Amino acid sequence: MNRKRVPRIIGGFIGFVVGGIGGAFFGLVVGGTFLGGLDIYESTGLEGYELAAYVGAIAGAIVMTIVGAKFAQRVADKKGQGNFK
Repeated sequence: MNRKRVPRIIGGFIGFVVGGIGGAFFGLVVGGTFLGGLDIYESTGLEGYELAAYVGAIAGAIVMTIVGAKFAQRVADKKGQGNFK
């Protein structure tokens, strides 16, 4: 495996986990606040806050995977540019 890809893979995985948890939490907050009173259980089988948590977890995981991979690559590039060149 190419050594330049390892930080991107690790950063992407960490971003995926953090994004999933953070997105689910944000979805629960938004869903509980704004969608708690809606009766969408009959049509979807899910409460509003549950649906918002699932959508938030998926969106957060996708976005933070990309952001985490780019951030990890940027940090790895800066670490490689030492003052010893």
